[in-house]
Amino acid sequence: MRLTSFTLALAVCASPALAVDDCLIGTWQADLAGLADIMAGQMNGTATPVGGSVTMQITPDGVASMNVNNMVINVVVPNAPAMDVGVNGVSSGNFTAEGGRWTVATSSYNLVGSANVMGQTMTIPFDSSTGMMGGGSGTYDCSSSAVTFQTDGPNPTMPPSWTRAG
Repeated sequence: MRLTSFTLALAVCASPALAVDDCLIGTWQADLAGLADIMAGQMNGTATPVGGSVTMQITPDGVASMNVNNMVINVVVPNAPAMDVGVNGVSSGNFTAEGGRWTVATSSYNLVGSANVMGQTMTIPFDSSTGMMGGGSGTYDCSSSAVTFQTDGPNPTMPPSWTRAG
């Protein structure tokens, strides 16, 4: 089973030369329904957010950190029982964004995933080379209160919708 849309997290050891659009600087909260939609599409099933949070902080010098805190999404795929997929952890890397284009190069990726299926818990391995927030590039649109990201290529590497958290 492919769970790459849950591989979330980013924190960066960036150089001061990285450019970041002023509108992106600050703390952001991911829309879990958008993450569930991505997972549903990847798994040819349905997915519903249950709880938890995903936050991302972006600094002016290109340091970004993503914290996945007790995120749980209920997943239903054909010919399998419903399962709750949970993720916790932090990831980090270099973040650049200007002129409507973003790029992430992850330097640290520490997510722990699990699935609860019919009362049994199994560990889900996450990998920065294939998972969300494991690096990538694309386009963005930003306002003072919201940002949307689109990923280059067929597999999303950035949660699509965020609102300002602080």
